[in-house]
Parts: sequence; structure tokens; C-alpha cells
Amino acid sequence: MIYTEGQRRIYGVDFSGSKTACNKIWISEGIVNEGILDISACYPISKVVAGGAKDLDSCLLAMRSLIKGSGKGIFGMDFPFSLPHPLLFSGNNDSDWRSFITAFSGRYSSAEQFREDMRSLAPGSELKRLTDTEVKAPFCVYNLRLYRQTYFGIREVLSPLVTEDSARVLPMQEPASDKPWLIEVCPASTLKKEGLYIPYKGRSFRDSEAREYILEEMLDRGITLSPLIREAAHKNADGDALDSIIAAFAVSRAVKQLDLLRESLPQIYLTEGYTFF
Repeated sequence: MIYTEGQRRIYGVDFSGSKTACNKIWISEGIVNEGILDISACYPISKVVAGGAKDLDSCLLAMRSLIKGSGKGIFGMDFPFSLPHPLLFSGNNDSDWRSFITAFSGRYSSAEQFREDMRSLAPGSELKRLTDTEVKAPFCVYNLRLYRQTYFGIREVLSPLVTEDSARVLPMQEPASDKPWLIEVCPASTLKKEGLYIPYKGRSFRDSEAREYILEEMLDRGITLSPLIREAAHKNADGDALDSIIAAFAVSRAVKQLDLLRESLPQIYLTEGYTFF
């Protein structure tokens, strides 16, 4: 067995590759006890950036430091961990996911170059990974609304951690008992699975009511949180705080399946990645 309840602290991360990522990346932390996820913290990454810096590099450095300093944390990260298979090894000598990840920063010098290369390899179409189709993900990994998340997530989070062997990325890598684990999640897909996929991002009264409704439903599905955290998630009009709570919930569900999944996942998920939802 690779996971025991309560053994690892759970982190749900609503990720961003935008220039304002220090305010857009939100993290929820908690632990599972008797099948219930108790969320004890919910905050933007800006709260842990050294010196109060707000630039993207400092924000992503803080994200890596949080992961490495978590000990046995397990992080649900809201960005794609890989590419569709036809694009993954096109035009290079990579033969596996780790080779692709460690070579990524040298291959793409900017998010824009990454997107243009993907579009040139699949002209006129937006290819999705098998997992994107299965979990009904809203966008392909290089869609205009997602490509910066994909680029900076792989380049500034996964690549350094994998190169240093300071964390393990599941299911593409074998889990290690003494290292943090990272898994890919998608809050939108989780909401669809739970029958809660309704508009909730915005400042209108309807959006505010929708966030409150989703929070109430998530409590019924197996999470607990303090009134202060609930209020913060409700008031965060962009929905990033709520998304981090949903991401943490997805992790709490995923850990129950890790043993079975490691034994049964087809090979394609070990290169294209797998979304836990």
C-alpha cells in the first residue's frame, strides 16, 4: 500500500501562469481523518513569497519551495502535466515522459513559442489527451486560455522538481515514501463529476450565491472548514480560493485509488499524464 489515511498532508493548488499569479494561485491545505478532509488553511501564494515580491518568478519559486518543504505532502496541481501523444515526442529524441520534462525548458524559450509550436504541429485543430477527453476537461493543453498554465507549470514546477528528484509526479513516476507527490487535478472536471458545474466566477449576486451553494455541497461530500476559510472562498470573486478547495477535495478522493491505479493504468497515461478528479 502506498498511501495510508492521514499519512500525508493534502494540498489543493489552483495554479496560474499569468503575470498576476501571486494573487491568482491559491492553496488549500488539509488532512484526511476518518474519510473527511479537514481543510485548515486557504491562502494565495503571495502570503508565502519571500520579501513580499509580486513577480511571476518569485511566485513560482515560492511554489516549488512549498512543495519541497512539505515533507510528505501530496499536491493536486491544476495544470496539464504533459501533452497529447502525437505532439509529445514530435521532432525530438525523447523516449519517455521524464526526458520530455527535463528537456522542456531548453526546447521552449517562452510560453508563446510553446503555443505556436503546438499549433504548427496540429494546424487547424486543438488535440486533447485521452485523459482530457475522459474527464471532460474544458480546454486542450495549448488552448489560448490554458497554454501559460501548461508552460509555466511544466517549466517552472515539474521540470526543476523532477530534475532535482525532490518530488515524485504520479502516475508517471513511482511514488517514494520520503518525497512529496504531485498529481494533476482539474476542478472543473471534479465539479462536473459531482453534478455541480455551474457558473460561479464573478461579482454578481448570482455568482456569489453559486459559490455559497458549491461550498455547502462540498461540505456534504466530505470536507470540513472553518467559517473564516468558508468566508474567504465565498468572497473571492475570481473563484481561485474555491478552486483550491475543490482541488484538495479531488486529491482526497484520488488517494483512495492510488494503489489500484498504479496496477491498472494503460501505458498512454504514463506519457500523456492522468487527471485525478
